[in-house]
Amino acid sequence: MRHHNDSYFTGTLLEYFGILLICVLAGFFTFGLAAPWAFCYREKWVAKHTYIEGHQLHFVGKTIDLWLSLLKWTIFSILTLGLYSFVVPIRFQQWRIKNTYVYGYWDEYYGTE
Repeated sequence: MRHHNDSYFTGTLLEYFGILLICVLAGFFTFGLAAPWAFCYREKWVAKHTYIEGHQLHFVGKTIDLWLSLLKWTIFSILTLGLYSFVVPIRFQQWRIKNTYVYGYWDEYYGTE
């Protein structure tokens, strides 16, 4: 039996391999245009199977939002002759975290249930 403050992952290696295969194939056959969809698909699966202190993660990022962010970051990188490309990994991580939530955390700790 798991305790309330346990953190754990419930996905299996076979499922993860299947997710990665779908993502790689989607990216390959669309020449990378489906990469934002593949990233969001994988993140949703990971969040669905991840529990932190007994609370499930939830990824709410939308493919179109990521696609537009990547387009913006690419334009900024071109305009700055590549300098902005050093910031892109941080922006990408910020976008990912901004779109990941912990179910029940707010309700439990701030009494809004």
